[in-house]
Amino acid sequence: MRNFFQKIMLFMQGRYGMDALNGCLLILAAVIWTVNIFIFPRIPHLILMLVQLGLTALVIVRALSRNIVMRSKENRTFMRVYEPVKNWVTLTFKRIRDRRDYRYRRCPMCKAQLRVRNVKGKHRVRCPKCGSEFDTKI
Repeated sequence: MRNFFQKIMLFMQGRYGMDALNGCLLILAAVIWTVNIFIFPRIPHLILMLVQLGLTALVIVRALSRNIVMRSKENRTFMRVYEPVKNWVTLTFKRIRDRRDYRYRRCPMCKAQLRVRNVKGKHRVRCPKCGSEFDTKI
């Protein structure tokens, strides 16, 4: 068994492997596969199956590619779009989770999101990012 894993390690040397873009493409292929289970008309079913197979093939080609510079460039471009979306979703879930105890305010100087205790009245808030102080009302 150890010999098998050594052969795989030797095969993968110098190849790109997995990254965030490949992970998202695999998740998208799995979602399409799940949706495709419930589609009964033949033509849409075949179209979705081809899209799913194309995405899976793209993941395999990217993972086995030796052009590491190009794959890294593709991943960096994807991350420029993915990170703001991920941060927005994370902040939205935090706001929903903390809605009873905290309110979120934006710093007027650096536009950072600040979490303030949900106590009625005026509050003097200091931004930990830029150090500016401002008043907010809850």
